[in-house]
Amino acid sequence: MKRFYFLILTFAVITSSCSKGSRELNPGTWRAVLFTSDSTEIPFNFNLKISEGDTLMEIITGEQIYTVKEISRKGDSLFVTMPLFSSGFALEIKDNELSGKFSRSTYDMNVKAWHGVEKRFLSEPAENSSEVAGRWLVNLGEREIIGEFSESNGVVTGSFLTPSGDYRFFEGVLDTSGELSLSCFDGGFIRLFKARIEGKDSLSNVRLYSGYKTLETGFAQRREDAELPDAYSVTGMKKGYSTFGFSFPDLNGTAVSLNDERFNNKVVILQISGSWCPNCLDESRFLSEMQQKYSPSLEIVALAFERAEEFEVAKAEAMKLVDAAGINYEVLITGHTPSRLKEALPELENFKAFPTTVYIDKKGKVRRIHSGFNGPGTGVHYTKFVNEFKSFVEGLIAE
Repeated sequence: MKRFYFLILTFAVITSSCSKGSRELNPGTWRAVLFTSDSTEIPFNFNLKISEGDTLMEIITGEQIYTVKEISRKGDSLFVTMPLFSSGFALEIKDNELSGKFSRSTYDMNVKAWHGVEKRFLSEPAENSSEVAGRWLVNLGEREIIGEFSESNGVVTGSFLTPSGDYRFFEGVLDTSGELSLSCFDGGFIRLFKARIEGKDSLSNVRLYSGYKTLETGFAQRREDAELPDAYSVTGMKKGYSTFGFSFPDLNGTAVSLNDERFNNKVVILQISGSWCPNCLDESRFLSEMQQKYSPSLEIVALAFERAEEFEVAKAEAMKLVDAAGINYEVLITGHTPSRLKEALPELENFKAFPTTVYIDKKGKVRRIHSGFNGPGTGVHYTKFVNEFKSFVEGLIAE
């Protein structure tokens, strides 16, 4: 995050020294593109809502809206701090345009935006664009993911399922040349999927761009029967362990462990999480609903693995997720970075994904562990998970 604030300071000095009076910042719809290391464009759309002393950015993907509130202006410079993921924009305001940098902890990307452009991709949709709807098994070298697409009025939406969770919300188009283009941007996931349709059941020249310079290539086949590994069979407890012995401080610095009286005769859900994790945002929103639904029989506890080990710094990062997701359950600061999870939770075996969710019965015994999280962007898969969660938790409560 320090790089982002340095970028803000440098950009503000440059643009304010060049400015001759403030330019107008237009409200309404904008089309933006982020440029990868090879100048490939990753587009997204947003709305600006401007009122006296207040500016909001709404990032739009299909029917999904991601609201950004921390926006400031200095002369002809606009600074946007994303709610999560240690990222943000430093932009120069021009006539109906914005240009500048998008910054994350490890890289910067050039960005440009144009006012009044509603399309995400400028190419025209093909008449047969509905042919891409369905489930696709995508081969990316040594790994496989599943694409789930739907189509309406020439607009293709969907997501990708992986063993560690979904890639959230994508939107795009199958154009008249047979090129499928889908993009995703929320400050954490920055991705572009491109492929060429070959008949009804094959995609060739698959390219998946992630962030500034990651590019994976491969192919895809329509596979309505494609399935991921069972998310409940990935991570387990080491032999001889049936529960956890941790003691971590809550947001007030008070130590909390599963032996505390408050957990007696209650079902407990442990969420292994971090504010830097996009899927953790979706899961946190879901778990907040479940906490409200099943309280007081259910206690949910998040174990925050932030990228800083110092309590106050890690707490500040964790609070960003608390605020963004509306978390209404306990959050503990582990004091361990994600790479040190094995030290914090030595009882776990074969940990693979953030988030991971642990179900603990009234007697304190771990009953199942779910690796990853496929959120609302996955449609029927999310619905299936929600139903499974409710059924299992209700069974534990009834025991």
